[in-house]
Amino acid sequence: MTSTRSYKQIAKLIICMGVSGSGKSTVAKHLAEAFDLEFLEADDFHPKDNIQHMASGKALTDEMRVPWVKALCSQIQSSDKSLVMAFSGLSFRHRQMMRDLARPCQFIHLAGPFDLILERLKKREHFMPPELLRSQFEALDSTDQEPDISPISIDSHLPDILEAAERISKRFLAP
Repeated sequence: MTSTRSYKQIAKLIICMGVSGSGKSTVAKHLAEAFDLEFLEADDFHPKDNIQHMASGKALTDEMRVPWVKALCSQIQSSDKSLVMAFSGLSFRHRQMMRDLARPCQFIHLAGPFDLILERLKKREHFMPPELLRSQFEALDSTDQEPDISPISIDSHLPDILEAAERISKRFLAP
């Protein structure tokens, strides 16, 4: 007998991506609550060495990020629920690792100008110092040729950003 799982039952993955300070966690938490999804904070999966490296003012290399992304992939694969994750997704390679998990995936790219994000970073406490923001912008691979990425400008009011993210998510989650 073959399985007849409906599309609605297939676990999906929404990834709120962008550089540090772009609002990934805020938007992802909102979407998790709005759509009753499990929330994952990618920063919680960084190895201690990575956190210490960034806290000392040094940017991570792509190679240093790979074990972190693998840990995220393992966590996602262990769940049969639809998830929303706050994840930088700076590298095409790392975004592709998420796509390779064989579950429908939608990226919401929270993008904004350097100066706006730098001001945000200066107002919060986080292990990544504001001085590393430039390195994140430099590490961010273009998303222009990736049809599963929907950009949202963060140069707007938070309610407008959340509404745009909800519209994208609602279309993606629809059966």
